[in-house]
Amino acid sequence: MDYELIYRLATLALGAIATWRVVVELIRGRHGSLRDEYRFARDFLQDLKANPGMHPFLKQKGLQAIAGDTSLSTSEVEYILGLRDSPQALKDYVLGRPYLDHLATAGAKQIAFKGNYSKLWSRRWRKALYLLLYTILYLAAVAPLLLLSFKVVQPGQAALAFACSLVVFLPPAFLALRAGVRIARAEELVRSQYPWSRELLHAVAQP
Repeated sequence: MDYELIYRLATLALGAIATWRVVVELIRGRHGSLRDEYRFARDFLQDLKANPGMHPFLKQKGLQAIAGDTSLSTSEVEYILGLRDSPQALKDYVLGRPYLDHLATAGAKQIAFKGNYSKLWSRRWRKALYLLLYTILYLAAVAPLLLLSFKVVQPGQAALAFACSLVVFLPPAFLALRAGVRIARAEELVRSQYPWSRELLHAVAQP
């Protein structure tokens, strides 16, 4: 049994998992430092409370700055900020927005999937496809290492091929992974919509 080959294959498999986790965290990552986010959100919300008649332009720009996305409307950010775990909900909404609609008149749950993505099966096959694409593209990116493991090519040739394969295949692998993460985070947001104010009132009402 070729233990060195098994070790290399196991390393590549673990590398794929580690890459997945790192990229997911980068995709879901925060904009700016937590301290800066806290200070800005505190100052803006205090200013908004002290000036309920704030000009709509300033209000929208402040809310967009909190969200880190200039394409969001005032009503979208206000609704998300009213949800439980609003910081994560806001990130999930920004990430999953290509698949989501904000229905301002829908009542308690205003975030829903767009028509093409409203069915569970339509999201599942897309996530499966993106996962398959990521796996194929990742394997293509590390293929020279596999070939070296089987001693098909020389180390120097494998190094050059490896550099080229990373440049060619890793970017689309990242895009496929990002698309899958977008759908997953959109699903989590739609599933977990719950106004924090209702939760608070329910807790206060308990004996």
